[in-house]
Amino acid sequence: MVAAAARVVLIGASEGVRIARAARLADHYGVPRLPAVDVLIRRQPLPVDGYVIDSTPRLLDRAAGVGGLLPALAFADLVVVLRGEEWTGADEACRVLRYYEARGVLVTFLPDTPDGEIIVAIDAALRGRTVPDPPDPPDLPWRTGPSGP
Repeated sequence: MVAAAARVVLIGASEGVRIARAARLADHYGVPRLPAVDVLIRRQPLPVDGYVIDSTPRLLDRAAGVGGLLPALAFADLVVVLRGEEWTGADEACRVLRYYEARGVLVTFLPDTPDGEIIVAIDAALRGRTVPDPPDPPDLPWRTGPSGP
């Protein structure tokens, strides 16, 4: 059995801590670390072999828009939130975080939590994955030509 590729989104307000943690997690799982701006704004395709995306909650909220979903991140196995002591939730993108919480893929840690504890949570999410990777969209006749139907 082939191990599932890790698909992780790491959210945190402190850029330095978040980027360093995302880089270590990406290295551990052998997947690329992608800044959310590349995925959400520049529309960089997600690697099929897994990824660690790092972002601020506000960027996720801004990219999702009012009532919108984040299709680029919809298949994340786990969303890890690094929150500090000052976290209230009121100043963060609660709507986006609630979306992940409702899917059962949101976990929160303090920024100084050891990597091992986060890796345990990611591994559990990978073991619990029951939905296969989303298929590529089919080549429908109206998608093949530049002029449409």
